[in-house]
Amino acid sequence: DRLFDILDIRREKVFVDSFKLIGNLGKHEVSRLRDKLWVEFNGEKGNDFGGLSREWFDLLSSKMFNPYYGLFEYSAVDNYTLQINPDSRHSNKDHLLHFRFIGRIVGMAVFHQRLINGFFIRPFYSMMLGKKI
Repeated sequence: DRLFDILDIRREKVFVDSFKLIGNLGKHEVSRLRDKLWVEFNGEKGNDFGGLSREWFDLLSSKMFNPYYGLFEYSAVDNYTLQINPDSRHSNKDHLLHFRFIGRIVGMAVFHQRLINGFFIRPFYSMMLGKKI
């Protein structure tokens, strides 16, 4: 089995470190995201038999979907479902690169059968599945 190493990730900088690693992959390298994951956090010894990668997805998704960063906002209906912030370009100059990165992470989570810490409005799921809204 081939491994995709997610190494030396700082817990306090999980978004930045992961973005540098995964967000900068070229189109020809993206298929590597389907390889078996191996996660190591900076300064921590441990073998990843599934627990560290689950923790990485949880920590990273908590940061990715935090409305404070301006990429997502809570829906008007409640305070736990998220939608894309239509003004994200004003609060984050790299918003399109970050959305591409987030798409890769969500795709990895689906492929590797991992949960992410975020709930979206129904039309967002419909769009992801290519269904009419």
